[in-house]
Amino acid sequence: MDASMECVRRLSTKNDILDRMDVGKPEIVKDDKDILGKKPSIAEQKTQKQNVGNEKIEIEIEDNSWKLLYKVSDSPPFYMTVLFALQQTLMVLPFCVMSAIMVAQSVCAEDDNDLKTQLLSTTIFLSAVCTFLQTTFGVRLPVYQGPTPAYIVPLLVISGLPDWKCEPMWNKVIFNATTGENFTTDEPDIVGYREKIALPKLRVMQGSLILAGGLHMMIGLTGLVGVLLNVVGPLTVVPTLVLLGIELNGVMNTFCEPHWGVSAGTCLISIILAVYLNGWNMPLPMYTRGRGFHIIRYPLQQVLAILFAILIGWSICGILTYAGALTSDPNDKQYKTRTDFGAETIERTPWATIPYPGQFGSSEFNTGIFLAFFLATLLSVIESIADYYACARLSHLPPPPLSAMNRGIMMEGFMSMIAGFFGAGHGTTTYSNNIGLIGMTRVASRRVFQMLGIQLVMCAVIGKLGAVFVTIPYPVLGGSSILSFGLFIGIMLSYLQFVDINSTRNMAVVGVSLLTGLMVPNWVKENSTTIKTGSDEFDKLLIMTLTNPSFFGGFVAFILDNTLKGTKRERGLAAWALGESQSVDTQSKIEEDLDVYEIPIFTKYLDKIPCMKYLPIFPTYTPENYRCRKQLTSEKEKQ
Repeated sequence: MDASMECVRRLSTKNDILDRMDVGKPEIVKDDKDILGKKPSIAEQKTQKQNVGNEKIEIEIEDNSWKLLYKVSDSPPFYMTVLFALQQTLMVLPFCVMSAIMVAQSVCAEDDNDLKTQLLSTTIFLSAVCTFLQTTFGVRLPVYQGPTPAYIVPLLVISGLPDWKCEPMWNKVIFNATTGENFTTDEPDIVGYREKIALPKLRVMQGSLILAGGLHMMIGLTGLVGVLLNVVGPLTVVPTLVLLGIELNGVMNTFCEPHWGVSAGTCLISIILAVYLNGWNMPLPMYTRGRGFHIIRYPLQQVLAILFAILIGWSICGILTYAGALTSDPNDKQYKTRTDFGAETIERTPWATIPYPGQFGSSEFNTGIFLAFFLATLLSVIESIADYYACARLSHLPPPPLSAMNRGIMMEGFMSMIAGFFGAGHGTTTYSNNIGLIGMTRVASRRVFQMLGIQLVMCAVIGKLGAVFVTIPYPVLGGSSILSFGLFIGIMLSYLQFVDINSTRNMAVVGVSLLTGLMVPNWVKENSTTIKTGSDEFDKLLIMTLTNPSFFGGFVAFILDNTLKGTKRERGLAAWALGESQSVDTQSKIEEDLDVYEIPIFTKYLDKIPCMKYLPIFPTYTPENYRCRKQLTSEKEKQ
């Protein structure tokens, strides 16, 4: 009671002081909110000292700088939504291209441009559909669904298997009707090589991915996510994802090494706009009917930091290209810095491409390839759990309830199975880099990611439109990805705050898993011929398992964390427990409640069906969650 009276007294004193100072009220510009969808100015925490008579008074201004510019349930203006989604599109297209190239390489079709174009269109289309479904009906967090690194590592392993070694491409053989004999030309027989070598391997990947995706879907549909959360905590997730990031440093080098100067410049621009200028509101000219031309303040440089960085880096590459500062030798790595590097891709790509199931033929099955994809499935489930928590934290939401996580994992598995029918050659799961972009731009609107799905469909169907984005120089793409990917790795490392890091037990789990995850895969890659158990199939399984750093290191962390004695609080499992008050990170600010995870159209009907509380993918799952949700609803109605 005394604290409440003190608060009222301070507020009254503050208002009295403002009146005595004759401080005018700030002008409220309604037109600005109509145009941008948000009130543009953000108050920063500070204390102003004013002299009133002989008295020095402190005036406190509320700190709102931590708040999001657009929350998950907010709807930005249409043109801003398009720009936000375009920025996300520029972030994801390079990795769609990379995944399509990796699939083509694994089936010996690296020189088959037509097949690579078809694979790219399929990858983009599936990413678009899954993103829209996930944000609308799945976990309902602002996440992008695409070909994540968890599925790229198995492709690297598959390419190194003896049975999947690529044969040299043969030349075309033409029948001479005059002599009645065949003769060999100097032109490579790409079509014949595709039919006899590439497509049979791709069909095997199709059937294996269909089964792996089906098992992935069942993990969410049966509620096994709740079981995983009892044994998989931060001490398992952190080493797994850190090793995954370390393994993919070569992929990032592929994009940056054509011109490290352009990559560094693009990265520096994004850091300046998103980090150094964080909290600064850019003056922008604006016209409204009520006020005419006037200046508003809005952090445009922050919300579009990656888009600006890509455009500036692309312009620099254009200047270097037409100034003759870059090599014109196609065999030189620096050639990928030129803006005309992908000009032939635009000409070769058809105007319209529509992917469809079975476009590469009927599916086949291989046990070894299935096991490789199943390992990727387990990694992607662990990664998605961490992604959901990371996205909820950056979006200032409470941790997702178990029903939302089950629904999200189910949707990911379903789309991975569909990707198998389409012949994509990889699964479709939550992508990490775009979550880091939310932290930089402070834009977490679900509408942006739904628009992202629509834009990606256009890029997939209108072939030449997608080819334009593919022609962005490699160093620009690499430099723009460093900040978002680095931010996500930092978020993953921050999960160690939930465990007792001073515990010798926990330090041993993290250290041993990281070290063995680096040592063992490197040794197996160099000495794979020494693994001989008497069974060729089992040898392949061991090689695929032991050469995957994230899986091996994560497995070591999982075993140590669940066999060494320790409390749930010490292991960080208590902080991740769903439905408990400890699950909410008290250090972060929560702007929306659990209703954001529900599907408003269906929830009111599910309440009327008692058996729905036993299905893990619905908001009414378990009597405890049901009673809790009803209690929260009742409290809101009273307010």
